[in-house]
Amino acid sequence: MLINRKALQTGMVLITTMLLLVVVTILALAMFRGSGLEARIAGNTMEKQRALQAAVSAQQYAEQWLIANISSTPPVDCSGHGSPSNAAPTICSDILSTSLDSGTPANVPWVIGGGTMGYSYNPTNPDTSASYFPVNTAGGLGTYYAAPVLYISELGQDGTLANAVDYAIDAWSYAGAQITVAVVESTYQIRYTSKPPGP
Repeated sequence: MLINRKALQTGMVLITTMLLLVVVTILALAMFRGSGLEARIAGNTMEKQRALQAAVSAQQYAEQWLIANISSTPPVDCSGHGSPSNAAPTICSDILSTSLDSGTPANVPWVIGGGTMGYSYNPTNPDTSASYFPVNTAGGLGTYYAAPVLYISELGQDGTLANAVDYAIDAWSYAGAQITVAVVESTYQIRYTSKPPGP
């Protein structure tokens, strides 16, 4: 009896080819899915950095403003000041972390006694007259959901130095969407060559 080996191998080539095609398709889909995930991760990281840099910018402005205005701006009770403004920063006698309705500076916007707190920091570029933090709640390339907000509070005289007063400077900022926010805080100390202001 004669066996035709060519007839027996014809079906095997088709099955092997189909299996290889399925494996290659699965690998290609995994690569596309992975690259899409990496793009989303990179976008989220960029938005996080934008929010952080805007908050740090507001914090640094508050530190500079405090040095320039400490002698002419006594601390005041800020709990009744209402929503953030662009009038001027204020040195508050209310310590933010202990006065917030939510109990934590991580929840923004900051609310004390039912009113939102802080100074809305959004300077304009003198060369272009455009805001450094263009606000657009609908989102968009290069925009921010809201301008950064800062809060300066007097912590009181330093426990180790008689001629020094400690201040807490808090700032927060959204990036392009409300779901991306950064909150920063620093403790700033001012030392006086003579007696510090106050009682």
